[in-house]
Amino acid sequence: MTLTTPGLYVFVCKLHPYMLGGVIVNDATTPGLDLGANLTLLGPTAAGQVTFPTATDLGLRLLRAFFVVTSPGNWKDYTKVGTIYQPTYPPVDVNAGPGIVVNLRDAIISLNIDGQLITKQEKPRKKGIGEVWIDTAYELTQGKPEWTPGTMTVVSATGWDVKRKIALPEQKMNNGHTMWASHDQKQIYQTEWHGKSLYVLNRANGKLLQELEIGNDPAHVMTRVDTQQVHVTLNGEDSVVELNRAPSGLLTFVQNLTMSVGAGAKQTQPHAYWMGYDGKSMAPPNSNTNDSTLFDFNEYVIVGKEATGVLPIAAGMMPDSSKYYVSNYLGHTTSVMCGPVNIIQGCIPGKKIKDIDLLLNGNYSPVTGPLGGPIGALPIQTPVSPDGKFVITGNTLTGTITIIDTATDTLVKMIACDPGCHGVNFGAKKGGGYYAYVTSKFANRLIVLDYDPNNDGNVDDAVIAGAVVLAKDNVPKDDKVIGNKGQGGQGVLPIPNVYNGWVQELPIAYKAQLTKAQRNPIGPLPGRTPHDDHDDDHDK
Repeated sequence: MTLTTPGLYVFVCKLHPYMLGGVIVNDATTPGLDLGANLTLLGPTAAGQVTFPTATDLGLRLLRAFFVVTSPGNWKDYTKVGTIYQPTYPPVDVNAGPGIVVNLRDAIISLNIDGQLITKQEKPRKKGIGEVWIDTAYELTQGKPEWTPGTMTVVSATGWDVKRKIALPEQKMNNGHTMWASHDQKQIYQTEWHGKSLYVLNRANGKLLQELEIGNDPAHVMTRVDTQQVHVTLNGEDSVVELNRAPSGLLTFVQNLTMSVGAGAKQTQPHAYWMGYDGKSMAPPNSNTNDSTLFDFNEYVIVGKEATGVLPIAAGMMPDSSKYYVSNYLGHTTSVMCGPVNIIQGCIPGKKIKDIDLLLNGNYSPVTGPLGGPIGALPIQTPVSPDGKFVITGNTLTGTITIIDTATDTLVKMIACDPGCHGVNFGAKKGGGYYAYVTSKFANRLIVLDYDPNNDGNVDDAVIAGAVVLAKDNVPKDDKVIGNKGQGGQGVLPIPNVYNGWVQELPIAYKAQLTKAQRNPIGPLPGRTPHDDHDDDHDK
């Protein structure tokens, strides 16, 4: 591609969308580097694009994000207590239209997004249950080349401290991205987003049990509730890999399930999908085709493949499988889709109900900035709470956590996050209710969000209960951490798994730690009695 029109061009990888490249075509006859009078985003509106003046709030936020994302020295380090977080921006004059020449560094700093004091992180006062596993995908370790970074960081949800680091140096685990657990919580399944392998680990001691080479860019992994099979999206291909689980916990390849329709169709490149509570369906978002596939396991067929938004990257499904939600990374929207279980009148499985605008929703002006009210941009993981009341999303550009009320499918709350806000998952809170655990790619802490402290179904009182700094490395580990300590937070997996369908399959020892409501988040599953859900033959 040859670029000739003066201005700024930014390129994004559709597989790994924090991989950015920038080109400036400069007009040497004008003062400053030419950014162009206007910038265009390719996805936020129904028409597909939105154009706005460069020297505006949104333009400067995008420029700020570029320099934070691509410069490790600009990542937020919570070990530097008492210092000011101030990323470094180029101190160059830029031309943003006729008569508009500004110093880029000064203009970005004037947004007042940075400049906060880094304070000591306080642990949550109320305990969680079990552990939280985090993919700290950018940590560098001694036994691996710089181009295969990444560790798994294990945090205690009762003591709120790092308890283990796992790098898999002999396997050269490359950007570990997300995890899931076997039904008995004894094995952890770990993907590597920049490689080809899925890893099976012993949860108790972190030891590797198995490595399987399954295809390009394994992204997200989940289990089927009914069969305990493991499924992994190949973000660099067109399929979801299906694997069988042996009683030992080891896996064997079964088949690749294509997510496209018709001969010669474009690769879908599926990413962060979600499974139905009964194991009968899955809904992958397809980053390359801007749609979502609804797949039925009863007949092993594609039920629907519906357009969502630009670069759909993550999905979350209601605990009764009635709806699912897809976050559109470059569209800054969340698509609400009809689920595989036909509960909603008039809903055709796989069809879109509506789009929820996270950015251009009346709470934000691209020119002047926030107007009050919740906003999100570059949304990523977007799970539904186990009780089905809320969707919580990590937003990379705005550094915000947004909350959608599923009863009205409206955006109702925003909480400040960190640069590169990314991963979200729910874990049980001791005594009832749930925490939302939130990770960020460009900050080294795990946020513990108490989104409904009094469990009344209202998030007006949502609060960050505390945080855990992930940079601690004087813990049991299989390799020495030498750089980017605690950085790259992406996938996050609470143990035990408390989502509807999976929680009922937990061993007795885990169930005993949960309240009655946590053991059955929306009531007894169809075809099973409350007694079955509490203490079934599988447990015994």
